[in-house]
Amino acid sequence: MDTGEMSIDAADHSSISTTGSIPKTIISDSVSKATFSFMEKREMYRVILDDKDCTPDDIVNSDFVTMEDTFSHAAFETRVRSRSTAKDAGKCKSTADTGMKVYATTISLDDIHIDHTINTEVGFVYDDVDLEVAPSAFYLPRTMPIMSYPPEIFVILKETETHFLFELPSFSYEKGSVEGNAVEEENEFYQYITVGKGKNRKMVNEETQTKELVTQTRHTLATRPQKKNAIVFASMWDMHDTYAKLAMIKPKELIDEMVMYQSAAPNLLRKKKEKHYDAQFESRGKTFDEISTSPQFLDAVLLTERVLATLEYSGAQKKFRGLVRINPLSLDLVYVYTMKPLWTLECTDTENRPISSISFNPKNNNILAVGYGKFTYAENQTGLICIWCTKNPCKPERLYRFEDPITSLAFSDKNPNWLACGFANGDVLILDVTSYPIKTIASSKRDTNPCFEPIWTTNWRALDKDNEYVITTCQDGRINKFTSTKTHAFICTPLMRISTVEGKMKGLEAPKQCLKEDVPITRYPAALCMKWHPRIDHIYFVGTDEGCIHKCSTHYLNQHMDVFRAHAGPVYSMQFSPFIDTLLVSCGADNAIRLWIEGMDDVILTMNCPAAVYDVAFCPVSSTIIISASGNVLSIWDLRRKTHMPCAEYTFPSNVVLTFIQFTPSGDNVFVGDSMGRIHTFHLEDTPIPPFYQKKLLDETIKKALCTRPQMLKQLEKLEKFRQKFGQ
Repeated sequence: MDTGEMSIDAADHSSISTTGSIPKTIISDSVSKATFSFMEKREMYRVILDDKDCTPDDIVNSDFVTMEDTFSHAAFETRVRSRSTAKDAGKCKSTADTGMKVYATTISLDDIHIDHTINTEVGFVYDDVDLEVAPSAFYLPRTMPIMSYPPEIFVILKETETHFLFELPSFSYEKGSVEGNAVEEENEFYQYITVGKGKNRKMVNEETQTKELVTQTRHTLATRPQKKNAIVFASMWDMHDTYAKLAMIKPKELIDEMVMYQSAAPNLLRKKKEKHYDAQFESRGKTFDEISTSPQFLDAVLLTERVLATLEYSGAQKKFRGLVRINPLSLDLVYVYTMKPLWTLECTDTENRPISSISFNPKNNNILAVGYGKFTYAENQTGLICIWCTKNPCKPERLYRFEDPITSLAFSDKNPNWLACGFANGDVLILDVTSYPIKTIASSKRDTNPCFEPIWTTNWRALDKDNEYVITTCQDGRINKFTSTKTHAFICTPLMRISTVEGKMKGLEAPKQCLKEDVPITRYPAALCMKWHPRIDHIYFVGTDEGCIHKCSTHYLNQHMDVFRAHAGPVYSMQFSPFIDTLLVSCGADNAIRLWIEGMDDVILTMNCPAAVYDVAFCPVSSTIIISASGNVLSIWDLRRKTHMPCAEYTFPSNVVLTFIQFTPSGDNVFVGDSMGRIHTFHLEDTPIPPFYQKKLLDETIKKALCTRPQMLKQLEKLEKFRQKFGQ
C-alpha cells in the first residue's frame, strides 16, 4: 500500500497497516444482519486514532425518546425505547426495525403567549387561495404509488354456479280446496301479526353469536388526502361564545314509538332525549338589523354605555361611591349642610312627565325604577317606566310604555327582578325587568279586582315563609292583597277598607266644623300612603286624604285598631325613624311636618314649611337630620340645632314641584324627583359628625322639645319604662 492509501476489510477483523508518517488507524466492525436502518449502520463503525476513540457523535440526541413506526403520533409515546451506547469498539446494536425513527418532543403550554388584542384578520388566508403543501402530522410507512392501468382491459365473463339463499315461490290454488283453505289461514295469520292486534305482542330480545367477517379489496382503499397550511385564530370572546352556546343545549324528550302493551298508560311509555339548541342561538342573524334587537347585543351596548358614562362623570361617581370624603378634622370645616349636585337622570322620553313613584332595588342599590304618570287630575298622560342605573346617568337601561299613567312602583325582596306596578285605572301587574320588551309575570283582571281608581301605594309583604304578596291602597279606601297564580293572573283579596271618621278624635285639634245638611258624597276616604310597622309584622299605618292616620292589623279585616288626626289636609307621606322604631314623621297638604310617637295622643313636634309637603325622609346615618320637599323648595332640618326653621334650603325653578325624596343606604347621597320628569342626585356635605349613640341623641332631642310640656314629658317617661319592662 502506498503512502496516503488505506484499505478497509469489513468482513475480517479489519487490521490495517500503513506506511509513511500516517498514524495508525484501527476501524472495527461487527457482523450485521441483512437489514439495518440508516442511523444504525453508522453505529457499526468506530474510528480510533492513536489509541483514542475519535468516532463522531451521533447526530441524533439521545435525550429525546424515539418512536417506532407502529405509533401513530409522537404525543402518544408511552413505552421507553432502548438505545445503543456502543461502549465497546467491537459491539454494535442490532434491530429488526425498518425505516427512519421519529423523536417525540414536548411543548409547555405556559410558554405559549396569546395576544388577545391583535387584529384577527391580519394574515388570514381564505380557502379559495392556493396554499402551500403542508407535511403530514403523522408518520406513516411509505406507500407505493397507485399502479397505472393499461388503456385496454380484456374482461372474460363466465357463468358460475347459482346459490339460492332464500326462495319464496308463489302458488295459486282454487278457493274452497284443501290447499286454498290452508293458504287463506296463512294469509290471515300473517295479516294478524303484521297489521292486526298480533303486532302488539310482547317481544323478547335474545343475544346470539355470529361470525364477524369483513371483506375488503384493494380498490376500496382510499388515497391519503392532501393537506395545506391555514391560519386560525380564536380569541377569548370566541371561546366564551362557543361554550355559552354549548351550555344552551337542552335535552328534548320525545315519546318512544314502541308500545310495551296494547293499553299502556302514557306514563309507561319510554321517552327519548334529543339535544337541541335554544331558539335564540338558532335564530341569530349576521346583519345589523337582526343583531341589534337581540338581548346579547343590547347587554353589550349597556355595558359599553356604562363605561363611557364613567369617563364623563368620573368625579361625581367618586363622590357618590364615597371614595372622596371631606376630612372631618379639617380646621376650616363649617356645618352649612351643603347639597352638591352630581347628575340629573333625564332623557327625551321623560321630558315633562311628572314622577309619581320611585323604587330602589333591594339587592342592587344602583338600580332604581321610576314611574311617570300625572301630577294633577286634569292632566292627560300615558304611563312610562324607566329602569335607571347610577353607573349610567345618561340613558335609562329599560323603558316600558303603557296606555295608563303609573301611580306606584315596588321591587320584590325575594325576586329582585320583579317590579309591582299600580296604574291610575286600578290595574296591578308584575314586570320582569330583566327583559327588554314588556314581560308580564302576573296581571290583575276586572272579574277579580274591584278597584277601578288609582292605586296610590304598592308594596310587597311576606305573610308566610313561602309566599310573597302585593299589598295595595286605592283611591276608594280599599286595601287589597294580590296573590299570583300559575296562570299569570292576580287574585284580589280585601284586607281593609278605610271609613270616614266622624266626631272628636285624638291627635291634632281641628277647628269645629259647621253642621252639614247635605249628605256626604263618599264614606270612604282615599288611602294615599301606607307604612308597615318596623317591629310588629301584622300592624300597618295608612294615611288618608282627610288628614287621619289609621293604625290597622291584618288580624282585623273590618275595623282599625286606632286612629288619630295628623294634618288638616291630606297626608302625603310618612316614615319611621331608623333609630327609634316608635317615632313616626308625617307630612301633608297643611304645609307642616309632624313627629309622632306610638302610644302618645298628641303631636311631639311640628315644623312649618312654605307650601304643601309632598315627601319627607329620615337620614339613615344621622338620627336628627330630616329632608323635606315643599313645593319647589328642598329643606334640610336638624332637630338638635333648631326646629323653627330649616338649617338649609335649596330653591328650584318656580314651575317645578318636588314630589319625591330618597336617601341612599350610605346616607351621603339624596335623590329628588320633580314634576318635570327629572331626578336630581345630590351629595350631602358639611354635616355634623354623627355621634356614636344615635338613639340616645335623638331621645334627648325629643325630650328637649317637650321641655315646655311637662305633662307629655311624664307620659313619655312612663311609656319608656313600660317598654323596657316588657321588652318592647
